[in-house]
Amino acid sequence: MIKIDLPAVLPLDIQAWKVRSDEITALILAEADISEKHKLIDQHKNHWRAPALIKWLSDINFEKCWYTETKFGGDYQEVEHYRPKKGTKNIDGTDNVSHSGYYWLAFELSNYRLCKSRPNRKKGTFFPIVDERFRANSNAESWRDEVPFFLDPLKAADVLLLSFNDNGIPVAQDGIHQTDINRVKFTIEKYFLDETVLNKRRSQTWQTSRALYYSYLNTTKEANDTNSIALRTKAEEELTKLREMFLPQSEFSSVAKESLVKLGEVMAIKIACGVI
Repeated sequence: MIKIDLPAVLPLDIQAWKVRSDEITALILAEADISEKHKLIDQHKNHWRAPALIKWLSDINFEKCWYTETKFGGDYQEVEHYRPKKGTKNIDGTDNVSHSGYYWLAFELSNYRLCKSRPNRKKGTFFPIVDERFRANSNAESWRDEVPFFLDPLKAADVLLLSFNDNGIPVAQDGIHQTDINRVKFTIEKYFLDETVLNKRRSQTWQTSRALYYSYLNTTKEANDTNSIALRTKAEEELTKLREMFLPQSEFSSVAKESLVKLGEVMAIKIACGVI
């Protein structure tokens, strides 16, 4: 998972999409009965499936799933409502009978996350928060005061909490609070991030990143020892390949960075952080 930034300036087609969204939301808010609100959401569900919107959300993250960091390829791109639109489930999987869903955010652009089908279906309507006292039950209440159990790729502080080990398995970052550890574990489980194929591919990325790093160091040392221009050129090429793994358009770029940061070496951290 890497930090996703929603552009401040929207393209014209997305601006038009947003205008229509505001109109639909106004219709939903005007209805007093919750079942009627839900009917309106269903009636207009194709609006969040608009091809222009899907393409825009996909382009923001270089055609990568916002959670798994894998390219979509031929996989269907699904718009996931971060805050569920019609009802929510508690952390234990039971229905939250006191909450009718975030109906007022059903067509809110900032409530959308683009992901593959498997994470979206597994997450479903789960949306527990750390303190239920701050749960927003209507558009009149501030949902921004909530601390969800799900990590959010739109929040840098959340993205920092997720790490990986040498086997590509997602884990909580070292040294964080138990509350955040619980949030990380819940996110991994409900978005199906600890999946065998994903772990294998992340492990390959981890090993490749470290191999390039050590090869760069060794080649640089040998170039200095022998005053070889050829070896110095090779070292530069290896550094370029390594830095390409950190680019946001590369699959598992966060894994590649983490593999170097966890070495704890100044040079590795500087490379991973883009200092050089």
